[in-house]
Amino acid sequence: MMPPSPTSEEDYLAAERRSLVRSEYLAGQLFPMPAVSPAHVRLATNTGQLLADQLPDDSDWAVLGRGVRLYAPEGPLYTYPDAALVCEPVQLRPDGHHDTLLNPTVLVKILPHDMPAHFKQVFELYYAIPSVQHVLLVTEYAVRVSLGSRNANGLLSVYGFKSLEDIILLPDLGVEVSLAELYREVPLSA
Repeated sequence: MMPPSPTSEEDYLAAERRSLVRSEYLAGQLFPMPAVSPAHVRLATNTGQLLADQLPDDSDWAVLGRGVRLYAPEGPLYTYPDAALVCEPVQLRPDGHHDTLLNPTVLVKILPHDMPAHFKQVFELYYAIPSVQHVLLVTEYAVRVSLGSRNANGLLSVYGFKSLEDIILLPDLGVEVSLAELYREVPLSA
């Protein structure tokens, strides 16, 4: 059986804007977004709230939630992070629709129990976005968070956190993320 023909970015975006079901686009291939659990929704909500609560009222930062499509040109990749912290002005793809984010500083992705195989490529492409400084990968079924941070020289460091007592620091942004608060009201199974 022959693999399906690659889908163009334009065809993907046109279909995605009409569809109630979300898909990721990676180098011409479409991947249906996995179903989300209540734990996933709670983690995404908690993360967005923790970030938003630490932003001054008069700041140039915005927290965007799960429904925002993100573009990474190197894939090309179109995907939906669970949360994004963006410095204003928010830059959107200038295609007349203005519905695809270009300049996140922090990306958050909640990892399901059964992680799709292409997610590794997605995470690598997150770091190819020039504005991205931090990526939080949050496991939904256990206390396990990975933080990837880019330093001033562009070098990437990755840190792991596995305790509810841990606090993730993003000192360049003045942000602290308590794992106890992040996992508040999240049922853990493994």
